[in-house]
Amino acid sequence: MKTYIGAGSRKQYISIVHETHVGCGSAVAASAEFVELVEGRARLLLYNPDRYRRPDGVYEPSWSPVFYNPVMVFNRDFSVLAAASLGLSGAIVLDALSGTGVRALRYCLEVPGVVKCYASDIDSRAYELIAKNISRNNLESKVVALNEDANIVMYSLKRSGERLDLVDIDPYGSPAPFLRAASWSVRNGGYIGATATDVASLSGSKPWAGTRRYWCYLTPTDVPRILALRVLIGYAARVAAEIDRYVEPIAYLVGNYFIRILYRVRKGAAAANAMLSKSLGHMKYCRYCGYREFVHEIDRKDCEICGNRLEYLGPLWVDRLVDKESVERAKSALPSYSYMASASKLSKVLELQSLEADGGVLLPYNVVQMSSRIRISSPKVSEVIECLRAAGYFAIRYYGENTVIGTNAPYDSLVACLRRNIL
Repeated sequence: MKTYIGAGSRKQYISIVHETHVGCGSAVAASAEFVELVEGRARLLLYNPDRYRRPDGVYEPSWSPVFYNPVMVFNRDFSVLAAASLGLSGAIVLDALSGTGVRALRYCLEVPGVVKCYASDIDSRAYELIAKNISRNNLESKVVALNEDANIVMYSLKRSGERLDLVDIDPYGSPAPFLRAASWSVRNGGYIGATATDVASLSGSKPWAGTRRYWCYLTPTDVPRILALRVLIGYAARVAAEIDRYVEPIAYLVGNYFIRILYRVRKGAAAANAMLSKSLGHMKYCRYCGYREFVHEIDRKDCEICGNRLEYLGPLWVDRLVDKESVERAKSALPSYSYMASASKLSKVLELQSLEADGGVLLPYNVVQMSSRIRISSPKVSEVIECLRAAGYFAIRYYGENTVIGTNAPYDSLVACLRRNIL
């Protein structure tokens, strides 16, 4: 394993440089090989995105020699803020699929309590770029660059006795191949942050891909990204349970092209059994009338509303998705991160998740799709939420899902509110 060891935000391009060897550069034209930008508190050297654009001018991150996606700043800002809410002290972090090293750099620069980060990537060019970025940020005493497969790194650090407080899994695609090693390598009571960009697989849009990667039955629904979220947490929980561990969701982020989850991992076979019994199940779903319910057992084949065939989607997570105390700590910490490019969006995310934590287990419904199913014009989402709350139920709108609500109301009460709001 090749190792580079140190002695122990507004997104903005700030210079363009051409490098012939590590640590030496000079400003040249826009055709330069590298550029430097600032993300959060980190200064990053990147391969020049102008060299890796599609014919329509759009930057294609996967074409670059070392992957960096500027669209995912929202994800990384969330990850830093969420980590800051955990109350870490003397913490060691592993960024197992590091690319440019940006996550490891930002954790060490921006999260109080983080004293050491490993930034690992199997690609040698990424490893070399990570080493440059460590030097650029004067983090030789805190960040260690590794050139190895992510799973090997996690098992090797575990075997060496390293105590990992946070393991970050941010692949290009599915995190599934890495979650077992992550669950094994993180300390008891430590945290895993995982991103999935294969939302089509997780959501049921590509059912067989979801079956292969996450070992569950899926079909297209009217709430694809919220379903994807519960499938991903459910898979992480089942993988952890294989090695007598259980998970506790902390927070999540649903983006246009990704799902991000943060969860705590604890040891205990009995507690893992209890988690599987209480928190894992299926979503009973009728694609005709839209009826749905979280269940622990497959109990009937026909829909009790319209009589059509039911689908049982899962296994998936059927319990709470957020930890109230952690979300409140993140809200309190947010003013210190006002420099982040995503600060205003994060404020909205945290406000909604704080509300969600008060509602318990919520079923997701798409107001527009449900209205279509019962053959009415769609009312305003806000009016449906107000109606459900007036009837004594809990209801929220999900961030980034403008027409999707979460509620504990039964199906007939939801339909009544949909109909009332068109009168």
